[in-house]
Amino acid sequence: MSRGRELLSYFAGRAAEALDLLRRLVAVDSPTSDKAGVDRLGALVASALRSAGAEVTVLAQAPAGNALLAFLGAASPGSGAGPGGGRPALLLGHLDTVWPLGEAERRPFRLEGGYARGPGVYDMKAGIVLCVLLARALRDGSFRSRSPVACFFSSDEEAGSPCSRPRLEAEARRCRYVLGLEPCMPDGGAKTTRKGVGRVILEVTGVPAHAGIDPEKGVNAIEELAAQVLAVKLLEDASSGTTLHAGIISGGVAKNVVAPNARAEIDVRVAAPSEWRRVESAVLNLRARNPKARLSVEAALTHPPMIRTEAVASLHRQASRAAAEVGFDLGEGSTGGGSDGSYCAALGVPVLDGLGVEGEGAHAATERVRLDRIAPRAAFLARLLETIEGP
Repeated sequence: MSRGRELLSYFAGRAAEALDLLRRLVAVDSPTSDKAGVDRLGALVASALRSAGAEVTVLAQAPAGNALLAFLGAASPGSGAGPGGGRPALLLGHLDTVWPLGEAERRPFRLEGGYARGPGVYDMKAGIVLCVLLARALRDGSFRSRSPVACFFSSDEEAGSPCSRPRLEAEARRCRYVLGLEPCMPDGGAKTTRKGVGRVILEVTGVPAHAGIDPEKGVNAIEELAAQVLAVKLLEDASSGTTLHAGIISGGVAKNVVAPNARAEIDVRVAAPSEWRRVESAVLNLRARNPKARLSVEAALTHPPMIRTEAVASLHRQASRAAAEVGFDLGEGSTGGGSDGSYCAALGVPVLDGLGVEGEGAHAATERVRLDRIAPRAAFLARLLETIEGP
């Protein structure tokens, strides 16, 4: 039996254990905005990892849920674990979901036609299960990683990791490479490029007036905002992969009042840093069409683009060989979604993302994950950690 098949047999023998953990994780609501919920899930994950032999540190964060840092097999840096010792590999995940409190009760975990369903099951509680399975396999001596293996779970990834990011970046700088356990591509492939994610906020201040008696005395902020939103939309460039989407608009006080204020929040996706600079420069130079209106513009790149460098390509080639030993092809692709992996890549640390379990429906009520793919994905990751020579 090949080494990949040996590992597959090992993890297949732990299917019931994996399913039980997944069920318990999905039963805990962990919306980004609820620190108590995220911390409840974090405590459950920390307990599972410690039971699997990992060394876990809870990183307290007052404004958000606590992050977790674990060393699988209790192999912290400098311990000499693995033939290479030294700098670890970093497995990357997150504890939070987009679902509100009470969602786990409204839409509880259930099995249906070979799939597991429930809030956060695909994005990304199945990825957490993979980390725990790998920790147990290292403890049992079922595989031996070439490098120490660290695992970082942020608590606010769905909001761009404003609190977790500095600690994540500190850990990433210590690591040789990063393996992201976010959901994979629809065909099961890894994510080797990600678009950068930005936001543009437009705020207009006008002058209120009675809409029927003396509208000429007012300055309609909504009408000014409408013109500005259309101007921003013209910055899209399909050939460069740049998209802009007006996602939130608010304004006005009543139907019969000339609107004194209006606000829009626009989502921006770019494939290259140069495209963000172009968009940012253009929006910051917008001027009010109505000289009596006041326009305020804010622009921020929340996630830098993740570029497919040669180091990333090398990681993918090695991952493809490991997947083939387990019995499946590992393709690759690009996604418009941002992740914590983008922050690591921006530091120059090679990142191979989207290595989680196959499924579908991220951020949708149809979210589900394939149960028959948990063991193969765990076996693939174990074989990759056994064989990887770095980027």
